[in-house]
Amino acid sequence: MCIKDCAMSENKEIKKAALISEITRREIESLPVAYAYATDCLGHAVETMGDQSLESTFNMDNSFFAEGLSLYRKIFSKEFSFELVVEGRQIEVVPDPKNLKETEDAVLVWTNYVNNAFRKGLYKSTQHHIGSINSSIEGNNNAIVQSYLIATHVYSEVAPDTGVSMTWGTYTDEVILEEESWVIKNRRLDVISTNPISAVAKLAVE
Repeated sequence: MCIKDCAMSENKEIKKAALISEITRREIESLPVAYAYATDCLGHAVETMGDQSLESTFNMDNSFFAEGLSLYRKIFSKEFSFELVVEGRQIEVVPDPKNLKETEDAVLVWTNYVNNAFRKGLYKSTQHHIGSINSSIEGNNNAIVQSYLIATHVYSEVAPDTGVSMTWGTYTDEVILEEESWVIKNRRLDVISTNPISAVAKLAVE
């Protein structure tokens, strides 16, 4: 009787562990999708900010900007950084841990970077598609997530380039467990192709 009960108890624990692992994997793999939605909120914010100066880096009065920032705070570590790589060459690291002051908010720095980059690129809207998500959980507090990107950037009417630019690439995320939530600590985008190629360079704030 004891052997049977012990076996049933062990089986329940195995199923429970498998369920927890699956829930964890789903939570981790939802991060790239949430990132895309947050980024496109900033894409919509560009269209609704009008002629506001590029130097105005914080506008919580804009609902799209506020939503994008709020979502970023949920999915990013407090020590978040983003690395942009084009054709094997590092273009930018934002925020750069070497230059980030202790009093600076890394997530806000990134949000302002994206907002201003989209505006300097003269985009009026964006749409980021995420697919082929693959995750590898390493221990109890770390994971690596890779996903494919197809990004659409629609130029405003005043842009010298008209129509749409497309970017294809691969995201690699270092994900950690922070305050009982899975968040992205480091994100790298390897751009494999873009049309036109000059559109990618505009993503780096000069």
